[in-house]
Amino acid sequence: MLGSQRRGEDAVAVLVAALPRALRAVPRELLAAVAARAFGGCTVLLLAALDTSTRAVVTAAALCGLASAMSALTLRFPDMLASLAILEALIAGVVIGTSLTGVVGFKGAIAYCLVPPFVAGVSGGWPPVMSALVTQLVSIDLLTVTEFRQDTVVDRLEISIPWLLTSVGAALLGHWIVDRPGVPAAGDTGYESARRLLTQLRTVARRLSAGLDPVGIAQQILTEIDQRANVSLAVVLARSDSGPPQPLAEIGDGAARDLTADDPLVMDAWTNEAPVQRPSGPPGSTRYIRLAIPLQVGVRVIGVAVVETDRTLTGPELKELRAALSEHCVRLDTAMLFDEVRSLATAEERRRLAREIHDGIAQEIASVGYLVDGMVADAEGQRRDDLLQLRQELTRLTSELRLSIFDLRSDVSPTASLGAVLADHVRLIGSRSGMTVHLSLAEGTKRLPAQTETEILRIAQEAITNARKHSGARNLHVSLAVESPYARLTVIDDGRGLGVAREDSFGLRTMRERADRVGGVLRVRNKTTGSSGTEVILVLEDRRKKPQIHARTPVHHLA
Repeated sequence: MLGSQRRGEDAVAVLVAALPRALRAVPRELLAAVAARAFGGCTVLLLAALDTSTRAVVTAAALCGLASAMSALTLRFPDMLASLAILEALIAGVVIGTSLTGVVGFKGAIAYCLVPPFVAGVSGGWPPVMSALVTQLVSIDLLTVTEFRQDTVVDRLEISIPWLLTSVGAALLGHWIVDRPGVPAAGDTGYESARRLLTQLRTVARRLSAGLDPVGIAQQILTEIDQRANVSLAVVLARSDSGPPQPLAEIGDGAARDLTADDPLVMDAWTNEAPVQRPSGPPGSTRYIRLAIPLQVGVRVIGVAVVETDRTLTGPELKELRAALSEHCVRLDTAMLFDEVRSLATAEERRRLAREIHDGIAQEIASVGYLVDGMVADAEGQRRDDLLQLRQELTRLTSELRLSIFDLRSDVSPTASLGAVLADHVRLIGSRSGMTVHLSLAEGTKRLPAQTETEILRIAQEAITNARKHSGARNLHVSLAVESPYARLTVIDDGRGLGVAREDSFGLRTMRERADRVGGVLRVRNKTTGSSGTEVILVLEDRRKKPQIHARTPVHHLA
């Protein structure tokens, strides 16, 4: 008995200790809405206890049930807080208006009319507040009035109007509670602010006309410049966390190679925050003037547009051009911030999935393998052969899961380049797949943008996985050549070639989406020369001339 009592006390202590943490995890507006409904229900219940009439008890029970149901729906559907407040105003107005009808009415029920406008104010928008107020006014003073005589309507308005006016103050209070710049609670690391900002970002992103693609917005910037300056070559160089500005979009063959961040013109425009133009070719040519235009958002320079044109732009023309680019600069900065947030979220989600696989299904399959080993020791004949075959399949599944975990955790970083990460991946595949893997790496001194490197790595991983699982190949040739901003990836096997695509297969579709995201061209086809097999070729390069790639990584042969 004492032991059970002690365990009960321990359980209560644990719940009490966990309650503050659980409450901190609930958003402030949801807590305020639930608390307001609880307070309103308790107030009506107390007034009903003082009234003691049957109508008072029934009305109080109905309003308490409404408060409980709306609180549950709020916690279940937090994005519908405003809509639930309007619905609650309608139902509560009908219940309150009904309780006021007749000779023996329950006037204490009208105290609950403060709750729906307060909740609407907590939702952060004024349209829901006005909707809740109007809904309650109509429900209490029109829908539930049985006789529209002057004295009846005046009596009803005398009761409801003061409370409805007070509801306006309750709505203001709810709005202030949510929007006030409160001091962070102890232990708060900014998650509440991040949650609110991401919620706003989700809402705003759905309304953006230009989307959140940095490459597409950079291309719009170049189009705007081309319409005013008749450019022959142009490139947008954007800020990069891992090094010098990187090209996002270009006009003209070889623009990203000829117009680089190493040009002193670019550095002058960036540091001085003003356009700089100098002769770069013979007079009269289409490349006579090289112009660098800083792309600014406020006082911050987020990139530089470098163009070559046939004439010098005047001061008013440059001023007009910068004014036309200002909105594009805001869009580009927003898109790059979103791209960074998305990359961080994607990397964290891949690490989480790797942990889940390792700690979950991988451990379960390993446990099943141990059970099968025990059964094999006691089995004989055909049953033993079947169990051995099952054990081989479990071993294969375990190996597949380990490779999946490695794929999920493989990522480029400031210290690990695309070539280094790809070499580690190919080396692991060569040691565990039974294929002979040939790797050729040629990387220039400058790296690609981190997002581009990540997408190329994912395409390579998918192509290598397809060859390992489906081709039946003996040899796999992987080649990567990079001279920023251009690159070429090839994955070639000597297997059975492409089969008929399944409707539920998304591998090739995902690879093409990744290639489109970085402006690359992806070709997947059967080998055109030599033995059978499949070729996967990804190209991000100048189509006018072959890039001069200086190899800094030797050719590898991995078995």
